[in-house]
Amino acid sequence: MTSLLSKKQIYMEGGYMLDSSNMVLGVLYLMGGLFGMMLSFYIVLCFIQWISDVIEEKRWLVWREWFRYDG
Repeated sequence: MTSLLSKKQIYMEGGYMLDSSNMVLGVLYLMGGLFGMMLSFYIVLCFIQWISDVIEEKRWLVWREWFRYDG
């Protein structure tokens, strides 16, 4: 039979979250990761909408003239 100290060492080496502060950090990391993913998807959707507006309003025709300007 193992002693309490060795059980605690086995659990801590195995990565189990026994301490409540570790559980709080785990939840915070999970929520932060989800927030980061939501923010990145939102930014991608804003970029897709901007590309759609450029194509629909034919802004690229104006930009083409700007780049063709020789001075």
